[in-house]
Amino acid sequence: MNIKKIFNTLSFLLLIASVEAQNKPVQLDIDAGTQIATVTKLFNGTNIEDLNNQTNGGIFSQLLHGEIFEENVDGDFLNLERKDYSKIYILLDEKRIPHLITQTSAYSKVKWNDRNELYDVKSQDVYTNKKLKVPLNISGLYFTHRFMPFDSLSPNIQKLMLERINGNEQISKFWSKQVTGDPQFKYELIRDGNAYVGRQTQKITFIEGSGSVGLYNQGLYKTGIKFEKDKLYEGVLRVKSDLPTTIYLSIQNENGQILAEKPFKLKGNSTYEKVEFKLTPNKGTLNGRFGITLKEKGTIELGFAFLEPGEWGRVNGYHIRKEFVEALKRQGIKAIRYNGSMVDQGADKQLYHWKKMLGPIDERRTTLRNGFNMYATHSFGIIEMLQFTEAVGAVAIIGMSMDETAEDIRDFVEYVNGPITSKWGKLRAEQGHPEPYNLEYIQVDNERPISEDYINNMKKFATSAWKVDASMNIMTSLNIYDYYKRGSKNYTMASEMVKWFIEKGKSNHLAWDAHNHGGDIVFSDNLEWFENEMGIILQQELAKDFPGFKLTLTCMEENGERCDWYRGLAHASNWNTLQRYGNCFKMLGTANTFQPHGLHYMWDQGRIHYTNDAMWFQPSAHIDEMMMKTWKPNVVKTQSSNDSLDITAKINEDKTEMTLYVANMSNEPLQAILNISNFKYQPNANIEVIGDCDLSEYNTYEKQNNVVFRPIKAVIAKKNATYTFPRYSYTVITLKK
Repeated sequence: MNIKKIFNTLSFLLLIASVEAQNKPVQLDIDAGTQIATVTKLFNGTNIEDLNNQTNGGIFSQLLHGEIFEENVDGDFLNLERKDYSKIYILLDEKRIPHLITQTSAYSKVKWNDRNELYDVKSQDVYTNKKLKVPLNISGLYFTHRFMPFDSLSPNIQKLMLERINGNEQISKFWSKQVTGDPQFKYELIRDGNAYVGRQTQKITFIEGSGSVGLYNQGLYKTGIKFEKDKLYEGVLRVKSDLPTTIYLSIQNENGQILAEKPFKLKGNSTYEKVEFKLTPNKGTLNGRFGITLKEKGTIELGFAFLEPGEWGRVNGYHIRKEFVEALKRQGIKAIRYNGSMVDQGADKQLYHWKKMLGPIDERRTTLRNGFNMYATHSFGIIEMLQFTEAVGAVAIIGMSMDETAEDIRDFVEYVNGPITSKWGKLRAEQGHPEPYNLEYIQVDNERPISEDYINNMKKFATSAWKVDASMNIMTSLNIYDYYKRGSKNYTMASEMVKWFIEKGKSNHLAWDAHNHGGDIVFSDNLEWFENEMGIILQQELAKDFPGFKLTLTCMEENGERCDWYRGLAHASNWNTLQRYGNCFKMLGTANTFQPHGLHYMWDQGRIHYTNDAMWFQPSAHIDEMMMKTWKPNVVKTQSSNDSLDITAKINEDKTEMTLYVANMSNEPLQAILNISNFKYQPNANIEVIGDCDLSEYNTYEKQNNVVFRPIKAVIAKKNATYTFPRYSYTVITLKK
């Protein structure tokens, strides 16, 4: 027989074997009598940072966008697509020349003027910032750098920008002109060093004539504010005038029809007067707006504007929107990390100090310009997040800047956990929260490399916190990846830090947060990658050096960079693997939490989307919700004969109920035989399935239930039970005795 014939015969036999293997059912072995791990509901955590409007524009009850009038003029003449409106801003240099900047590549850092200077950037920095690794095409504008300099723009855009910057209609980006009748008017953005907050004030002048002159605000990115009929809305305005002046504050529908309006008389004493107001609309509207109007000659300067629902739309009287709390309760979230770019990326990060976040929101004078949001204030800060986690019923992890002093750290712990008889506990009570917040975790800065300086800051936070609360846990924010292998400088420094905590008798009060790529569909299948990045290898190596010590792993940021079913299936697979490794972890979390639908400017990985009138889950949030609905603490032994079919099984404490979690990672349905031992069950099972669709599918405003769990009717035989798992799916099977 010649070689060619032999080769063809072997190829045919291999093909037959392959087809038979594909047709052969997968063997799924479940041994309910062998427990391999114990898990807690703290595995269902989430990460929130001031990114993609999760706080300002989301959780925070503030319904207005651009509350301090700090943004320069709108770029409406750029004709941006709706999805790109959040990505481009206009900035001024020291010569009042306008330039464009994109927020889509905020990690490509730029230099900023100090906040007490009158302009945003120096012209030389506009032209010398680093080139982007990947150029961006944003609605036809081609960014090769963070900035698109003025002289690189078309003559028509240059003309329009200069007219807007220097003309009579200088209006901060998120506000709009409202004029009736035939008045003469002027809108100016003033930068004279006397702004109420930040560096800019919005000035409105009604020069002469009849009618009205004012501004209106349509909420987040001008998408409209939902107002409910006969419901109270309240707020605060900081406004200055040099003469007694009457202003009118109103709630309007999308056409400018007045639904509620009240006049307020200003003293005209050249200070930023505090105007507190309440408005109740006589009709509801989905796309409403808030108006500030002059109806006679006069001039006002606006420094701060705030509008929120009455207590009916908030939680416990806090500045927290009720629907955001309810969403996380439904998702079953039990731990919330509040940390991120606002702590370590901002030009003004040294101003991210907790004491600047206290008091009435209109008196928090510090402006924070961070890496992601172009402008943000401390009107939502650490204390508001503690109130949010309290309302959700979750454990809070609060990230703080390394720049906090030892005294300020001590004072912070006394404020959040101290008795009302203490100085700072008394202040907490005076500010509306007599009971301690009972904070358990403080995290030192955000995603830092380990260094002697970082270790010293860990020690500073620990010793300062323990002076007030000896039980406080100090958490790192140190990503591990493959940087901490035994023998490396990083491993040596990690050992030194661990040794210090052990010597202080506080080894169980050191926690390590390592962020990971769990949103990648192959992450948890690659165990070397998984065990390194999740800190398991580091945990094992440190245990060898320090017998009896177990590093507390609290990995609070699973990243995925997308929100579709690819992310959902990856998250489901990650859940399975993490629970089989359950004895390694204290708590776990996923990023990001919230996202305005279609208006993200970075990382399309928000797991709960919202608009002004709706909120819905993306697939990965549905995975969490189902995990909590079927929660059981004990993970039992499982095995699959096919890597494409991943299985985890859990049983309750009474051993009367068991749930199987099966992820089909392949694009083909897979038939399996369920070999269940040491658990006698009834054949009628509760089965829920999500997926069975392309990985690019996700939930939209129009199709909010596109990728969700759906109940399946099936009987699981007591012997040789067969079940076919749909392609790209996650199936949850609950069996009862």
